[in-house]
Amino acid sequence: MATSSSPLANDTSISATADVDKEIAARVNVLQRISISHLPNEILAMVFEHYEEEKRFDGSASDGVPACLRVTHVCRRWREVALGCPALWTFICSSSPRWLGTMLERSMNAPLIVTFKSPVPLQTCLEPILSHLSHIKVLQIPLLASDFEPIIRLLSSQPAPLLETFEFTKQPLVHNDPTIWLISNAIFQGHAPRLRSVHITGCDLSWTAHIFSGLRTLYVYAIGKTSYPTIPQLLSTLRRMPALEHLTLDWLDIISEDKETKLLDKVQLNCLKSITLGHPSIRIAASFLAQLAIPVDAKIVLRLLQFEGLQDFSDLFSAMNMHPGGSGSVFRALHARYSCRRLCVQFSTSTVMRPADSWDTRDDVIRLSIEFACDRHAELEPSIIFDLCRFVTQGTGIQKLSLSGFKSAGRDFWRAGSAYLPELEVIHVKNIAVGGLIGALEIIEGTQISDILYPSLRVLELEAFNFAADYEELEEYEELEEYEEYDETFRDLMKMRAKHGVPIHALQLAECTCLGPDEVQGLREVVATVDWDEYEEPEDEGGLGMSSRF
Repeated sequence: MATSSSPLANDTSISATADVDKEIAARVNVLQRISISHLPNEILAMVFEHYEEEKRFDGSASDGVPACLRVTHVCRRWREVALGCPALWTFICSSSPRWLGTMLERSMNAPLIVTFKSPVPLQTCLEPILSHLSHIKVLQIPLLASDFEPIIRLLSSQPAPLLETFEFTKQPLVHNDPTIWLISNAIFQGHAPRLRSVHITGCDLSWTAHIFSGLRTLYVYAIGKTSYPTIPQLLSTLRRMPALEHLTLDWLDIISEDKETKLLDKVQLNCLKSITLGHPSIRIAASFLAQLAIPVDAKIVLRLLQFEGLQDFSDLFSAMNMHPGGSGSVFRALHARYSCRRLCVQFSTSTVMRPADSWDTRDDVIRLSIEFACDRHAELEPSIIFDLCRFVTQGTGIQKLSLSGFKSAGRDFWRAGSAYLPELEVIHVKNIAVGGLIGALEIIEGTQISDILYPSLRVLELEAFNFAADYEELEEYEELEEYEEYDETFRDLMKMRAKHGVPIHALQLAECTCLGPDEVQGLREVVATVDWDEYEEPEDEGGLGMSSRF
């Protein structure tokens, strides 16, 4: 147990306060309301550990001052219990020599949790910490490029028998950095038997290192020049990781050997829950995925380069063994966003999805995410999303379509959507031109039931939707009454669909322009549920009160 000679023993800068006793006492629910002062030392230590952990994670501990420091100033007994509990002093996040020395002294040989969010001094901070590498459990260190070599030497100076999580980030991150920052086989002297999670950013791994064989999570963001692993090298590494659950390879320059041959047996990753490939060509991605055997419900995220045509996607989905009628996940929603010539398409197992303009691959219900750059010299055909849907699901099971940013989505696009997605029940659109969708939903008197588009559609969610005609059409009008006539057309559309037995049951209107209370009331007369946010569009300089088209 540390004595009063430690740096904090005579510290009177933080006075004991009554709220500390009250705050900790409130955490203890003892059945017979025993006073906290009568708790056994081991129970009191557990309360302190809970307090320290909570303060650490809620951000209330600041400036690297140990969160549990306050309890040492309440009374003599609390101080003795706290100083005799090494687990209270194992979380190291301060580069201050004073606090660092105290933490290393009081933690004794308890497993250390070392987490830094920004680079810290090498000599006064990292060197003392890494001298205790043998009992570090979690090690998260960002570093400057100038410190890379000496830190690698420190990490290679002794084994890390307790290390479970290793995160290593080189800063600053530069795309065209000419140096190869390689983490060699010598790290931890090849001995880290408990290592389960490795996050490497700005550096590259030695793909022949056996030290990573027991990993559950491998994340490599190797921006800059790397060692250019081949597909066979990556596969050989992964074959040694049968328990791998999460794999991310981002900005890793994977190359395909000229005489690369298909393996007789695929690499079995039976525990894999997610795989992310960032910025390979679509052909490299297809070649790599073709050699992996992964569970059918594994989450797949692809950010692709060099898209040349639909045949590339056909080859990709074939390599992933994802084909219509296969045994993969049953997708219920298709989510697509087009922005800055990048198309993002996601397939979800649930119709409850994030907004159409988000690209959050962490959502567990999104099982397949694909993002790719479109040809800058050619206009993207929006119907490509239905081609992707055909490759993946053949339209079967998709009940919700969520779109954002497709300015050229005309009537032909929506007609194609009805053919590909016969079970569609919900359409959510944001920043979509109005004409095509309205035209597709219209029913002309005398139309056969079999010719009605989107017969299963029951919910329309319209966001940033312009209830006037497109700008080319708006130029023909000068009076506000003409816009109101257009709103009447939309209301008549709702009436006609109800008359033909294909009604819209719910209408959600968010940030819609050219729309007011009178128009919404008219829609409520023909639609069972109309949810409107009462958005008021800003007046333009022309004074007509019409917001510009998105």
